[in-house]
Amino acid sequence: MRHLTRILFGRVFIATFYSTIALTFCAWMVQASKYLDVLTNNVSLMRFFRFTSLLSIDIIVFILPISFAISAAFVYLRFTESNQLLALQSAGISPRKILRPIISLGLIITGLLYVCNAYISPLAWREFRNMEFQIKNNIEPPTNAGLIFSGNDVSVYAQKYLGRLTFGNIIIIDSRTPNKVCSMSAKFGTLSENILILKDGERSEVNFAKKQNSKTSFGSYVYDLNEILKQQHPQRRANEYFIHELFSADSNDVDKNKENVAMFHQKMATPLLALIFPLMAFYFIALAPYKRDTSYLRMAKLICVIIVIQGISLAFANISARNELFIAINYLFLAAMLMFSIWLMRKK
Repeated sequence: MRHLTRILFGRVFIATFYSTIALTFCAWMVQASKYLDVLTNNVSLMRFFRFTSLLSIDIIVFILPISFAISAAFVYLRFTESNQLLALQSAGISPRKILRPIISLGLIITGLLYVCNAYISPLAWREFRNMEFQIKNNIEPPTNAGLIFSGNDVSVYAQKYLGRLTFGNIIIIDSRTPNKVCSMSAKFGTLSENILILKDGERSEVNFAKKQNSKTSFGSYVYDLNEILKQQHPQRRANEYFIHELFSADSNDVDKNKENVAMFHQKMATPLLALIFPLMAFYFIALAPYKRDTSYLRMAKLICVIIVIQGISLAFANISARNELFIAINYLFLAAMLMFSIWLMRKK
């Protein structure tokens, strides 16, 4: 019996592993395509892949219960097609014992989903937002001569690129002040975290209102582009909080607090799907009398049931951000589905 348990556990685990990777990759390609515009900011492909790969954590959390159930269904379908399941039942092995490895793997996956929701997913979202902020707000200079930065009435040009974010023959034109234009030129300049350090140059200022000109030379000059960019980190979203922070998040916004509470309960409720879906798969495939012409029809019914349950749960979770009553309704719905799945097992 232990040998049978290991075989079933191993086959379902391997099928779940590869199907989750395949589905996650497909979903990641769709999500990553929404951020292709960041490549226009001179972001390298390696950094782009690292940036968008952080989205895969939530994709895995969403896909894993579904891929687990479908993988378990296909493994049991193969067992029934080869009459191995019938032979096991004829030998007096009860369906509960055949179900045991799936329940064990389901409990492991449920625990993994809780760890992802509580810690890994918020950590990934924080890193994602931080990288998104840096890419969109930090200057990504080109690796050749030309325009380095232009915006908010300030333009920075370089005639040469010397490598390691060092430029030669830099010209800066600053026209932020009305009726006054300031320009700077330097032989060398190094850009680091939006701060341009100029060497061996001069600063010129033309005041059109007073009709005055001035010029000064400098050996070293620090030109802070952060003041021009006026960077402000966006407000932290609910999915960026660790699960223990969602209730303690300091926010005077009532709607924001409701969103945090709804996110907490969503993270606590959705891992239960990793127990509901495989029970449904076992009922539709392993417990039903095997007929080749109806087996894949039952598989289609299983997929439809999974889509309906997943959709209803997501709908309740989204509505709960506006109406807290749906938090309890979502818990009751998932509990009812779990009890119904267990009842189907006992019925057989």
